[in-house]
Amino acid sequence: MISIAAARTTALGALINSPLFAWENRAAAATLGGTTTLAGGPASNAVNGNTHSFWLPDISGTTAAFNVQFSAARTVSFVAIVAHNVATLSASVQVRRSTNGGANWSDAGAGTVTPTTDAPIAFRMVTTGADAADWQLYFTGLTASDPLAVGVAFFGDDLVMPQSFYQGFAPILTPTEVELQSNVSIGGNYLGSSVIKRGSSLQCAFEHIEPTFFRAASWLSFQRHFNEGRPAFCAWRPAKYASDLHYLWRDGPTLRPTNDGPRDLMAVQMQARVYEG
Repeated sequence: MISIAAARTTALGALINSPLFAWENRAAAATLGGTTTLAGGPASNAVNGNTHSFWLPDISGTTAAFNVQFSAARTVSFVAIVAHNVATLSASVQVRRSTNGGANWSDAGAGTVTPTTDAPIAFRMVTTGADAADWQLYFTGLTASDPLAVGVAFFGDDLVMPQSFYQGFAPILTPTEVELQSNVSIGGNYLGSSVIKRGSSLQCAFEHIEPTFFRAASWLSFQRHFNEGRPAFCAWRPAKYASDLHYLWRDGPTLRPTNDGPRDLMAVQMQARVYEG
């Protein structure tokens, strides 16, 4: 699910439904704080990119906070969580910012989300004019001793692709890969099946892109990150299909933009494995 600030919607204009990628978690180099954590559940677990280690706050009331303090004020345009149980606990989550060292907090612009599933959640804020050194994921609607867990807490920026796509793309509506063990009698009768493994993969292609985009620092940073097998967030039509938000990593050839057709344009194809929580 993606919640977007009204000001960001206006700023994006015609690019509101263009695909996005977010990969550099700036919280990994920041000072982390917030609610006291349980043994084995430090805040650092949520910024290492892995989905199997968790931030485990010690809930004593109805709220919890995951705080990120940067060395200087900066804009954060994309915040996301994955591998969480916010919906299971019937809780809500909000991104907040502070410009006075955490003495006061205000909504960062994208509002509060009360999810109905434990799928990834993202917030998109304005890219300029909202600098702060202190940022926070604020969880409400909890009960004392609730086992809140967050595997990945991401604070960074999103890269908006200059072009959308439709044809040939298969959205992940249910798990795309389901491995079965089926039983059939000697007479050919169906005796039942068991699911051995399930998961999802994603394939997409971007075509007719100006070479200046692929040669720019932002894309090159993402390309290096993805090619090294490190995870990223992706949404293919963020406004229309806000639930199609995925945490993925490379599962195929490296990203390698190629010249596309007779004009000075380029194309790139991507294959990725998608986290199934």
